[in-house]
Amino acid sequence: MIRLLLLFLLFLPLWAQLETRITAIKGSSAKIEPVQAVKGMSGIVIHHFDADHSTIVARAIYQGGDTIVFDVYDALAQESLPKPKILPHEGDEVLLGYLYDRSLLIAPNLQTYQHYVATHPDTQWLHPDLFAVELSKARHPVPQKEDFKNFCNKFAVGTIHFVLKNRVVEADCYTLSAIHSDPFTIKKSTIKLPFYSRIKEIESSIFDFFGPKEIPDYFSYYAHLLEAK
Repeated sequence: MIRLLLLFLLFLPLWAQLETRITAIKGSSAKIEPVQAVKGMSGIVIHHFDADHSTIVARAIYQGGDTIVFDVYDALAQESLPKPKILPHEGDEVLLGYLYDRSLLIAPNLQTYQHYVATHPDTQWLHPDLFAVELSKARHPVPQKEDFKNFCNKFAVGTIHFVLKNRVVEADCYTLSAIHSDPFTIKKSTIKLPFYSRIKEIESSIFDFFGPKEIPDYFSYYAHLLEAK
């Protein structure tokens, strides 16, 4: 059984992470050692069997202070393997900001996209075409929080950068909580909906009679999406 569980290990480079440990557990929440994190940051809980063997047992969401809550870590879901039933324990390692070096940029046009990516060379940017293709498969021309979460799980992405009016907001990929914001000037007034990509059109489902077919306003839509709880 242990050998099967170890197949759930994720062999990806870790960057810009905040490391801490669980000190106490109460239900679906836990206390952790002090850490300088931002509320809404997500990460992973790692249980170490011994010095050489470990596995991810849960997702952690930072609540502020010394508290995290647990959620199911479904990014490694594998239907052909049994699901591990290991719960977080005191002493387990917590990595907040997991995969924050891998990001997706939501921008209104090509010029803005190219400029922002060029000024952030240390980030591994996934092209928005990938996200547009996933939306096309799902027939979702208006991206929702669940669409971002599904994309992040599938492509191992940690953050989404949203270009808004006069600023860029970096949001956690899983919670969509804003974790950082910088002033920014749009490089061109043209706007491509729902965001810049080389995909010409994202069609809606023929069975979706009431859902929106297009974002009415790029800036207000994504600003509201980030503010919605």
